[in-house]
Amino acid sequence: MIEKGLRLSSPGIVFILFVLFVLSLRIDPVVADIPRIDWLSVPARVFSLIGNGLFLFTIAGILFVLGMVFRDRSLKTTAVDCGVSVAFSGVVVQILKAVFERPRMSHLDGAIPFLLENPSVVDLTGRFNSFPSGHTTVSFAVAYVLSKRYPYLSIPLYSIALMVGLSRIYLGSHYPSDVVAGAIVGVGCVYFLEYHIRVRERWQTTLLFFLAVFISFFKTGSFLLFDVDEAVFSEATREMLHTGDLITPTFNFEPRYDKPILFYWLMYLSFLFFGITEFAARLPSALMGVALVGIVFYLVRRISGFDNALWSAIICMVNLEYFIYTHSAVTDMTLTFFITASMFSFLLSVLERKRMWIILFWCSSALAVLTKGAVGVVFPVGCAIVYLFLTGNMAFLKDLLRPTYIGLFFLISMPWYLLQLYINGWEFFEAFVIKHHIKRYTGVISSHGGPVYYFIPVLVIGFFPWIAFLPEGIVRTLRRIPRDTPQAHLLFFSTIWFLFIFIFFSFSRTKLPNYILPLFPAISILTAHTIRWYIHGEFTSRYSLYGLMVLSALLGVVLSSIPFMGIDMEIRFPDAFFYMLGLIFFIMAVLSFLALKGPVPSITGMVGMTVLLLIFVRTYGLPPVNIYLQKTLYEYATYSGGLERSHILATYELNKPSIAFYSRKKIKRIERSNLDELKELVRKERVIVITRVDRYEDLKDIQDFRIIHTDGRYMLLSN
Repeated sequence: MIEKGLRLSSPGIVFILFVLFVLSLRIDPVVADIPRIDWLSVPARVFSLIGNGLFLFTIAGILFVLGMVFRDRSLKTTAVDCGVSVAFSGVVVQILKAVFERPRMSHLDGAIPFLLENPSVVDLTGRFNSFPSGHTTVSFAVAYVLSKRYPYLSIPLYSIALMVGLSRIYLGSHYPSDVVAGAIVGVGCVYFLEYHIRVRERWQTTLLFFLAVFISFFKTGSFLLFDVDEAVFSEATREMLHTGDLITPTFNFEPRYDKPILFYWLMYLSFLFFGITEFAARLPSALMGVALVGIVFYLVRRISGFDNALWSAIICMVNLEYFIYTHSAVTDMTLTFFITASMFSFLLSVLERKRMWIILFWCSSALAVLTKGAVGVVFPVGCAIVYLFLTGNMAFLKDLLRPTYIGLFFLISMPWYLLQLYINGWEFFEAFVIKHHIKRYTGVISSHGGPVYYFIPVLVIGFFPWIAFLPEGIVRTLRRIPRDTPQAHLLFFSTIWFLFIFIFFSFSRTKLPNYILPLFPAISILTAHTIRWYIHGEFTSRYSLYGLMVLSALLGVVLSSIPFMGIDMEIRFPDAFFYMLGLIFFIMAVLSFLALKGPVPSITGMVGMTVLLLIFVRTYGLPPVNIYLQKTLYEYATYSGGLERSHILATYELNKPSIAFYSRKKIKRIERSNLDELKELVRKERVIVITRVDRYEDLKDIQDFRIIHTDGRYMLLSN
């Protein structure tokens, strides 16, 4: 009964755990105000000691000795199971602590600046590893093991584990959500050991999910929001919470028409449950990244088998582009998920001839349109038409374009747009349709232009090292595979998917690296199948590995040589940073060479080295960049927002939305054209101005203005 009741795959149990976790998040903010009673402190410390991993491991050792003394095989087995559970769940929880890097209650203030200035993969101070609770994790792991062996002790065992968790909350070491998550992780670890480790596909699927969580969430909340896009989305959502207007997004309390509403709604829910934090701002993208890996794995497995699905999902997430946009509070990962769902639904509707997949195709396309506009339907429908034309199956288009399906698409996607037109009229149409669709494609917006080959280096860097295998996959798909199997259809459609989006954006006048993120699932599928062909010796071409070897070695040489070049960089990195990067790429070159003889261990090693590269760049490469670009603005904004006296916060010739987010104030934006307005304000009000140092010449003659602080790039002034 216990085994069946705790089956984590049961939708009912999963839902209950999810509800408990959500409820615990609502309690988190009030934990600091819990009154402390002296006589409760002693039992709280006792239960906290019981939940210590070393203490429980010692208990397991004592049980094992007793089993040997009394020759009780069952007791020895139980002791071993307890010890293994404590060790395994302890390792898992420490990895999760490093991933989420949540500050403990007493170290919340100033946590992000401290973490940026003191980067480390694992927090050894104990101040920034609150989530999940380690004591609770190992306690529930042991309770699960012992209650299965001794069912009549289930209630007292789980009661003790619960008291351990409550003691950690009472002592101020953890939030309630840390404890609930710890209980889930503890039971989940033992469940994995008992029911998944014995079946290859089960444990590989579990590890795939764990890797997706690791990569998508790795330290995603412990750096400041970047200007412009991250900060403007976050501030617009904060204002949505403040005003209660869920229809028209605003920035600086003025309508913002750049993007549709769905991503704001997702971020709104995140802020509602997790608070207005950097982690909450990036949470929708991280979750969508995990969901993207899941949908790629599930649907490729359905069409092309488990092994191809596993490699497709791994390659989809083990690359720089995926890592960046799971760590960014922008729409792109959400858009990519819905476009991918739409693409797969179309292909399955062709292969399986089920109405369900056509319905999902149009529903996913509608949600993509609500995420980023017209591309959400242009890409799926465009790829579908090209595929049907090239495969001689245009008759299917009649089924795809039935009025009922198109009506469903409009029913989901259009109400918000119609509301916007009703509320804001031509102003919305001009900004959203004309500027951010037509002019963005036909002209250069915000100086984000580029040549027609702009996205080639983006692919090389963003999809390294797997980009080396992509040409082989495309050539084999187009020339060597008869398109008469589900796998062949998948690869052919993936090729169309990739080329359609790549060509579409290559001819766009406005270009940004994130534009081509929706094609990454397609090239992940092509690359994964190429690697699988090579592993099984289905083709003899070695150009992919030779190309990767040369590219990796070249990058290793360049990066290792940077400290000797005397380059004057505004952002200072220690020499060891470049040496380590160079070493990683040299190892990648060696693995490419070894793959010529032993492909499986070598290519698996490439996965590991790419993960190491992502961890290293995030831990030691991002903080100096974040400090240089954002830290001063963060300090100026929080200083201005924390002043008790009322004042006007203004910026001069400066477009940095993070100032509004961190100050929690409406910003008076002053440009050179309305400088007289600032002079008038200074005479009447208390004003604080943030600007660039090179703009100070315009302001220095304003009466009573003085410099409060400057870092050489930005300047804080006040009257």
